[in-house]
Amino acid sequence: MLSSAFVSYVGPFNKTFRDKIIIQNFLPFFKANNIPISPSPNPLTVLTDEATVAGWNNFGLPPDTVSTENGAILNNSERYPLIIDPQLQGIAWLKKTYDQHNL
Repeated sequence: MLSSAFVSYVGPFNKTFRDKIIIQNFLPFFKANNIPISPSPNPLTVLTDEATVAGWNNFGLPPDTVSTENGAILNNSERYPLIIDPQLQGIAWLKKTYDQHNL
């Protein structure tokens, strides 16, 4: 449930706000409604794994946490997300990732 909320709501925000939303909104909601949750919840552990992230890094996705979260959001979204990419890192990653599909 936390991972679903993460994909749905935190994409537009930077790391500070993402953490704040999880810690100040999502987790208290889960506790108040007796929704079971692990002691140290991390949406990325459900959305992806280390091998997938390593593959993303090999295709040019920066290894920082926010980029990994963005990759997880992109790969777990039903619809195509809007990507604002002023440094062109995301577009380079997408081109390399989907080059084999003649993108």
